[in-house]
Amino acid sequence: MAAEPLTVFAPASAGNLSVGFDALGLALAPMDGTLLGDRVTVHPGLHDDWKLAVTGPFADALPDDPEQNVVLASARRFQAEARRAGVEVPPLAMSLDKRLPVGSGLGSSASSIVAALVALNHHFGRPLNRLRLLDLMAEMEAGISGDLHLDNVAPCLMGGLRLCIPGSARQYALPWPAHWRAVIAWPGTRMDTRAARAVLPQDLPHKLAIAHAAQFACFVHELHIGDAASAAGCLVDMIAEPHRAPLLPGFEDARAALVELGALAVGISGSGPALFAIVDEQRVAERAYSWLRGHYLRNELGFAHVCRADLEGARRVQAAAR
Repeated sequence: MAAEPLTVFAPASAGNLSVGFDALGLALAPMDGTLLGDRVTVHPGLHDDWKLAVTGPFADALPDDPEQNVVLASARRFQAEARRAGVEVPPLAMSLDKRLPVGSGLGSSASSIVAALVALNHHFGRPLNRLRLLDLMAEMEAGISGDLHLDNVAPCLMGGLRLCIPGSARQYALPWPAHWRAVIAWPGTRMDTRAARAVLPQDLPHKLAIAHAAQFACFVHELHIGDAASAAGCLVDMIAEPHRAPLLPGFEDARAALVELGALAVGISGSGPALFAIVDEQRVAERAYSWLRGHYLRNELGFAHVCRADLEGARRVQAAAR
């Protein structure tokens, strides 16, 4: 076991990316160096039971009872799984620095889950390999969203753009054009994931299903052959966005304005209400950022960032890092 407190940061992520409903996710790293994501610290010293302290700008959005917090639930699941691997994990004190808003569409729950499980695995000498960790993370995330999909936990853990197979733990790295930037904005309001899924149709028309599959395949193909412009043209949501856009005040206006400013694609991040705009020029990124700050944010909690792909994923950091 580690003799000193150990802190792990897990980055925010944008799920779906329009064309990849439940199957694409991108880890986000603001260009200004901000660590956009949650941090979990494991503290040395044995206890009779697990303990959790929660701080951070979005701590108030979480349940007061630590037993209802996904970090504590993750710790108990890790304890049971490590025991199956022959490693005894005694209860410890943990702390969560909650820096991602809940219900934002930026992988808030995934960030907490990933940071907690990676921190515990580091602290106890890595009894679980990365694939088993990913399985646990998917299970914990499914308990919150209601479905097993990795489009937030996989990029959060491993970084970059990940192609995830819904209903399984299979996922693959996809190339991300180095010159692309994702300008993201969270308006400061909340969208419940289950509510956002409830508005989706249970069945898709035959022609729509074929068109979506072809568009998704083209996106993956264009990335692999290095045709970034054509790949960006594939970022169209035929499944979720038509039904979710009416739930997001200002989204349609934002999309029109950002495209006018030069964005290659604009879409809803995850279930929303955060959005993303893909751009390939710095001046366009700066204009998009300024427009979003002036028009899409609804209150003082909202924020916007110009991001690159976070290629590191979850990692150890200093506890005081901001």
